[in-house]
Amino acid sequence: MNTARKIPARVLQNGGTRYMPLRLKAVLAANGILQTDWCAAIKQSGGRSRGKGISQPTGTQILNWGLWPKTTPRELIVEQTEAFLRSRGVPERQIAMIWEENDLDGGERQYPSVNPEELRARANQQHDDQLPETEMLSTTAKKYFHIFKDPFVDDVQAPEDVFLDSEQRYIREAMYQTSKHGGFLAVIGESGAGKTTLRRDLIDRIGREGSPITVIQPRIIDKGRLTAGAICDAIICDVSQEPPARSLEAKARQIERLLTGSSRSGNAHVLIIEEAHDLTVQTLKYLKRFWELEDGFRKLLAIILVGQPELKHKLDERQNWEAREVIRRCEVAELQPLDGNLEDYLSLKLRRIGKGLGELFADDAFDALRERLTIRRRGTDIGVSMLYPLVVNNAVTKALNLAAEIGAPKVSAEIVKEV
Repeated sequence: MNTARKIPARVLQNGGTRYMPLRLKAVLAANGILQTDWCAAIKQSGGRSRGKGISQPTGTQILNWGLWPKTTPRELIVEQTEAFLRSRGVPERQIAMIWEENDLDGGERQYPSVNPEELRARANQQHDDQLPETEMLSTTAKKYFHIFKDPFVDDVQAPEDVFLDSEQRYIREAMYQTSKHGGFLAVIGESGAGKTTLRRDLIDRIGREGSPITVIQPRIIDKGRLTAGAICDAIICDVSQEPPARSLEAKARQIERLLTGSSRSGNAHVLIIEEAHDLTVQTLKYLKRFWELEDGFRKLLAIILVGQPELKHKLDERQNWEAREVIRRCEVAELQPLDGNLEDYLSLKLRRIGKGLGELFADDAFDALRERLTIRRRGTDIGVSMLYPLVVNNAVTKALNLAAEIGAPKVSAEIVKEV
């Protein structure tokens, strides 16, 4: 059987595609067959996924857009699909028409319609409230797009690799000035927002510029168990070669002596605590005591807390009135989503590997990314942007992998919607 003539070409002159679903989609629905079952039945013949079923996004691209994977011949997909439908008892008259386009604008539908809500529940394909999972850029995608290095792995090797919009430039400078002049700052952001990158940038800048600032970082893994005594130990170990005293009183006198002597020699000191959202309220209260250490008018210790949004709640005196003394003295700087800076961010990442934005992305892909990475609260139209660097990296990587899998020239809005 010559199957090629049954498969319509839907590529437009401008290189795009138009939405015209195959009748296969209606046949699956009319016979109560889930798209997931059909995808599982189509075994791939090439690449690292040989012998595995095609992915849900690949199946959707075939059904809705006529985009076929490069690694598995079209004829093999046709053959396996028809065999699968016969095994599920689908009449031959329906199978004969599955590769035709379903005319949505005119004529009567060939098969009974299916309630959209029921179909969504059965297929379990809606992921509006889920973010893309972490995925590595595949070898297939690297070869397909001529990318020789993953732009999102080990992507910050020098100061020029750090993406800085106006907000991040302010926070970056605030961290430096806090370290230099003895301030008290909390840097807050979602997971993957770039907090650790800014911390690394601060430490690199201090070393690069030769600033006389000693960085103190408690190494305890569980910050929920960080106590005043543990902070004292960290200060003593990072500022001097002396062993910490045994009693808390002796430790306090020891760090005041050490910090005063170092300060009079022209040095500043900054205590940086990551995962600060895990700190107990009691430890937060103790931080004020450390911050109040001074020699005349000069502060001996700056403090920078780095944490997730839970830290913002802990620094709300309406919730933790007993910690109001430290809360009122702590400046809060919050990292915002990329939103309007998405294109600039991706341009920076791709420039590092010698690629331009237009080489990999269609113009409509960026608004689609903004929509895809906006989480809707159930039962409302309220959207929360999750366009943070790590989330964007994951979404773009999955989109590139999918584009390579189906042979699309660039990542388009439709591909983004499927990741």
